[in-house]
Amino acid sequence: MSRIKDIRASIEHRIDALEHQAVALESQLMQPKEEATQRLEQGKQQLRDVVTALQTELRTSRAVVDVAKAELQARLDHLRVQLALGKAEAHETLEQQREKIFEALSEFESVADQKLAETAFESGRLWESLVGRASRLEAEFEALTHRLLIESGQQRHMVEEKKQELLQRIRTYQDDLRRKRQMVRARADTFEIDLREGLVQIKTAFLRLFD
Repeated sequence: MSRIKDIRASIEHRIDALEHQAVALESQLMQPKEEATQRLEQGKQQLRDVVTALQTELRTSRAVVDVAKAELQARLDHLRVQLALGKAEAHETLEQQREKIFEALSEFESVADQKLAETAFESGRLWESLVGRASRLEAEFEALTHRLLIESGQQRHMVEEKKQELLQRIRTYQDDLRRKRQMVRARADTFEIDLREGLVQIKTAFLRLFD
């Protein structure tokens, strides 16, 4: 299994991903749409910065042959272009942008698995940053997509009481996640199932928050 796959398969990353989703949903409830959209743009820039750093490290590495470097750099260039796309104001546009970014990321990771498997190239810090920033960005995309989907329909108004109830559920969920993170190595699979089910319930409540 490659270094990237190792990170993605780790229970720590899977719990991080659940936490990123909860934080993103919380921000959608707490912030105006303009600020929430800016969070997404910041996430794109942060991932783009990691891609740039990874390109530099690959360029200077003596462990990777030039042919492999060229292909990896091309994939990273394509990913950077997708991350540089402007703000998406509509649900459909946001979905298209999200699809292009994560398709480009998947393509890079697939090529990296092939080209770097038998080399001495190892950049754990950047791999972890790449996976972590991608997870945060995916969570922001999902949360904002939910919001735009709701707002693209008939005009709906948030009920303040329901909003506060859902915020409390999210924060209780985050507290539960933090507690279980401490015990994760003992019963990793069971904890992840419990936490994932809790997040599904919160997402369902989020979609029902407007009337």
